[in-house]
Amino acid sequence: MNIYAFPLTRAYLKPALELSALVLSIVNGLMLLNFYLRDKPKLTVEPVHPEVYQWWFKLPGDNFQGNPTRRYGFIAYIGVTNSGLRKVQLNSWRLFVRTRLHKWAELKPINMPEPSATIGEHVKLYPVLGQHGLYSTGDTMVDSGGSTSGMVYYLYECYGGEGWNPQSSDGVIQGEFRIRDAFKKKAKCKVYFREKSLDDIKRFAPGIDTIDKDDFFTSGDKSDPTSAN
Repeated sequence: MNIYAFPLTRAYLKPALELSALVLSIVNGLMLLNFYLRDKPKLTVEPVHPEVYQWWFKLPGDNFQGNPTRRYGFIAYIGVTNSGLRKVQLNSWRLFVRTRLHKWAELKPINMPEPSATIGEHVKLYPVLGQHGLYSTGDTMVDSGGSTSGMVYYLYECYGGEGWNPQSSDGVIQGEFRIRDAFKKKAKCKVYFREKSLDDIKRFAPGIDTIDKDDFFTSGDKSDPTSAN
């Protein structure tokens, strides 16, 4: 037997083992990535009964630095579904409304009274997304294969030229609803708001006209103001 064979074998064996370890680590990493991509949450968002529950309405004007303002309220009934294999927490839900100047106005959700409607002899109660109330926990965790839904309220205020008013067509204002989860994944959908009188809205959500634009969510919409772009 050649006495030089053992050192030569060891010299080739070490790089081979190192290469095998590298290949195994790459394969393991690819498998973990595949499991992550397969199991990750997959959210979709859409208006609930879009022909019924999506409204905009005019509110009494206010004043900003001596300038009279125009105020618009937006109410939508939104549903979020998770078709992925991992549950996930919603981090933000924003409404974007296009103005007549073709600029997007980003609106944060505002606390609102829990809405209700009389249907025959019964009173139907509606949850508010992310808001704890008498009939809702406010939980925004969406289980795998599950969904969550609720009313959302936004307030838009502007002053100056009418170009800052929301763009409308035949009384319909188009918006875009954008959500973001805890993993910073995003989903969006279009929403079409139809005009409703303030009196009708006040019957649906009594006291909504007294809510100020500074009454933003403190426990629901958790993201940075620019993070939904």
